[in-house]
Amino acid sequence: MASSVASELILFIISLLAAGMVAGALYLVTQELSDGLLSRGAVVSSEMKTSFEIINDPENIPVVNDSYVFYVRNTGKTVLTFVPGSFVVMVDGLVVPPSNLRFSPTGTLTPYQIGEVYLPVSFVNSSVEYHKITLICDNGKRASMIFRVG
Repeated sequence: MASSVASELILFIISLLAAGMVAGALYLVTQELSDGLLSRGAVVSSEMKTSFEIINDPENIPVVNDSYVFYVRNTGKTVLTFVPGSFVVMVDGLVVPPSNLRFSPTGTLTPYQIGEVYLPVSFVNSSVEYHKITLICDNGKRASMIFRVG
């Protein structure tokens, strides 16, 4: 009789240990899922707060010192890093090397501030009338505009 009580007690303790391990495993999975949602939510929030537009008149792009001037407005709620390395500039699908671009003001664009991107005229095929410029921010946000030269 004492041996049956002892064996039942051992089985009870083993079942408690197994239940504790299952609960711990479920806690870890739930915690990892929660952490993943938090980090993804932060990324999505950052992307939603970052926004910019090219605000030129597409029919009348100004030229200053052999460069087309494109006006970029920060329409988001966060400060944009506004230097040639923080944006990818593409004209008609071709990437313009950052060393050939000039940004003004250099540094940052606060919300609703307007900056200028100077694109050398040599990067635009003058034999074609319409072109497409695309600016891609360092977090993946992009703005495009079809413009006319000549």
